[in-house]
Amino acid sequence: MAANGKNGSNDNNENTPASPPPSVRLDIADRMKRWHGKVAVVTGASGAIGGAIAIELVKAGMIVCALSRRRDKVEKLRVSLFDVAGSLNYVECDITVEDDIKYAFGWIENTFGGVDMLVNNAGIITKCLLTEKNNTRDLYKTMETNIIGLSLCTRESVKSMKARDVKGHIINVNSIFGHKVHQAVPGTRPLNGMYPASKYAVTAITECIRQELVYLGTGCKVTSISPGLVEGDILSTNTSKDNEIVNYMPKLKPEDVAEAVLYAITTPDNVQIHELIIKPMGEFL
Repeated sequence: MAANGKNGSNDNNENTPASPPPSVRLDIADRMKRWHGKVAVVTGASGAIGGAIAIELVKAGMIVCALSRRRDKVEKLRVSLFDVAGSLNYVECDITVEDDIKYAFGWIENTFGGVDMLVNNAGIITKCLLTEKNNTRDLYKTMETNIIGLSLCTRESVKSMKARDVKGHIINVNSIFGHKVHQAVPGTRPLNGMYPASKYAVTAITECIRQELVYLGTGCKVTSISPGLVEGDILSTNTSKDNEIVNYMPKLKPEDVAEAVLYAITTPDNVQIHELIIKPMGEFL
């Protein structure tokens, strides 16, 4: 009896290797298509890291609303973008002022329909010591920006996501100092102040937000991204003047942090990057 077509083909191709199974992973460009046309809020977009993140999201086709007090810097960023799929929009906002935050998110809702992603990037560092006299304003300013402002922006974003049944994503740009307090060189002025305390708070807040998102049944994700020193960021520029060794420390590029954001927001629905620590090669903090 003659062999059927299927079995007969085995005789001719028995040495042919089987085709590899199709990959279950796509590159980031393909995975970012889910965010095309969606709305992302980026705080502190006038800074090095925030600007780099905003650029990558715009390139991916997102409508980016840059919350900042510096229109000139955001506009400079906007005019540098050519032939991109998305758009960059300046929204004036001081995140230490609750009314500013409410107005900004209200404008975004009325203009674009709501928020699908939040990147909490805005942050400050001051040079005052915790024990220094007349430091009250600096202490409050750090906490109001790095903790309270972040929390209020998160509140407004989750409100928008939940109302529209959107499986959004919240990115908290944290710091290596949210996991370790830098050791001061004996005999030199400590440079930590309130900054590590505020970033440790962000680490805790991220977990608290995760638990609340689960409780609310939103399907939203939250990620803390903790970079080491980054070229042009507040930590590098503010501390290098008082501690010359910072100038010689290896640093990440802002684009490195932006790529980490893209990685975190393109995971499958069942995967959440909760904490991502990024260090430059050779870091000795």
